[in-house]
Amino acid sequence: MIKNLIFIFVTLFFTACSIKFDMPFSKEPNSELKKEITKVLYLMKKDDLESLNSNYINKDFGFYEFRLDREFNLITEHKFTLEEVDKFIEIFEISSKPVEFDCSFDLDTGYGWKEDGVFVIKNRVNYFDNYKFKDEKEKKFINNILKNGYEVITLSQMIFYMSRFEGKYYIVLIDNVKTDCRKKFEIESKNL
Repeated sequence: MIKNLIFIFVTLFFTACSIKFDMPFSKEPNSELKKEITKVLYLMKKDDLESLNSNYINKDFGFYEFRLDREFNLITEHKFTLEEVDKFIEIFEISSKPVEFDCSFDLDTGYGWKEDGVFVIKNRVNYFDNYKFKDEKEKKFINNILKNGYEVITLSQMIFYMSRFEGKYYIVLIDNVKTDCRKKFEIESKNL
């Protein structure tokens, strides 16, 4: 009996050690996060920048906006107020599955998200890989984004990340890179 127990423990040990822990784990958003996302989408639809800035932008850390410049270099802007949002956001039931953006040459037929809805997924952000932290507080905030951030994809081209920090959900990142098809168009046109 002791041999069987030892065998079971050794088997469990080696099985546990063989799991890759560096893979992103798909973690469903909880009901509180879904509720906060719905509130954010409603405020965006109403174009209520004052409420968005006062309730969903951290006053000490703000948020980060990522975009590409004309030469396709990644630009990081650290901002403290939202100045504009997409008012054409549709509020759907929140789904927790990945969705693809189609950068079609024929902008009228295939361009856009492959599915309709609001999609919230736990997603690793790699935009901060070469980012230089200003201080330890900013490093802590950004590490929190990396560990706890949820990507929110709307039917429009608005992609933002929400993360819980010090007990409250905030908009922490706006992604204008994922839906920027210019680079893909340039690469595909060179291959023609």
